[in-house]
Amino acid sequence: MSIGANGIEHHVALAGPADGPPVLLVHGLGWDHTLWIGQIETLADLGWRVIAPDLRGMGLTEKPEAPYSIDLYAQDMIAVLDALGVERFAMAGFSLGGIIAAAMLGRVPERIAGAVIACCGVHSTAAGEVGTEAMLARAEGLGPLAFAGEQAAAIWHPDWAASHPAEVERFIHWRAAMDQAALVRAFRSSYGTDYRPVLDRTRVPVRFIAADSDPFASVATLRDLQARVAGSDLVVIEEAGHMAPIEQRAAFDAALVDFLDRVPVSGA
Repeated sequence: MSIGANGIEHHVALAGPADGPPVLLVHGLGWDHTLWIGQIETLADLGWRVIAPDLRGMGLTEKPEAPYSIDLYAQDMIAVLDALGVERFAMAGFSLGGIIAAAMLGRVPERIAGAVIACCGVHSTAAGEVGTEAMLARAEGLGPLAFAGEQAAAIWHPDWAASHPAEVERFIHWRAAMDQAALVRAFRSSYGTDYRPVLDRTRVPVRFIAADSDPFASVATLRDLQARVAGSDLVVIEEAGHMAPIEQRAAFDAALVDFLDRVPVSGA
C-alpha cells in the first residue's frame, strides 16, 4: 500500500493479522522490502503484524533528488508508523536498515520493544567514505549492469552464488534497473554518522546478528557493538555472506523469532 509520510509517498508491504503485535522490517541499501520476503512469511504466519516499507529512493517509494541521510530515513520510518497508528513496535534492520534501527533507538526508545541489528556497523569513517566515493566513480564508468555484477560478486557468499546462478543473475538485472542516482544518494546517506553513543546508553533489548563470511560487517564488528549494549547478545550465522537473511533463511529466521518471542509488544 501507499502511505504519505514525512512529505513523500512510501510503498509499504503489510502482512499478518491486523491486530497482531507490530514488527517493522527495514531493508538494506539497494534493495526494497522483498529482501525480507522469507521473514515476512515466517513472522506473519506466527501472528505478527509485519510492516516492511521500501526506503526513500528504493523500490516503489518516492525518490526525491535531495540528499538522503540516516536520520532522514529514521524520520521516514517513524512517520510511516505514525500514519499507521502504531505506537509501540519491535523492529529488525539489516545492513543500512540496521544503522537506521540504531538511529531510531536514539529517537524513540520508549516506543521500541526490542531491536535486531544485523550485518552492519553503525558509524562512518573518513577512509570508508573515500572508498565509497572511489567505488561510485568506478560505477559511473562501468555502467549499471557491470556495477550490479560487481556488487553481486561482493554481497553473495561464493558457495551460495555458485548453487543459485539464476537468482544471482536476476539480482544483477534487478539492481541495474534501479534508479542509479537515488542509489548514489543512498550510498552517501551514512556519511558523518556515529550511532555508537546511542548503543552505549540504550536500555532497549537488542540482538545483533552477524554472518561469518560477511565482507562488509565482520563478526568482530558486531561483537564490538554487542559489548556496548547491556544485556544484548550476538548470533553468528554460519556459511553466510552479507545476504544472510536470504542465504541462510532458516538460521536467520530462528534468531529473529527467538528474540521477538522474548520481547512482547504491549501497548501497541
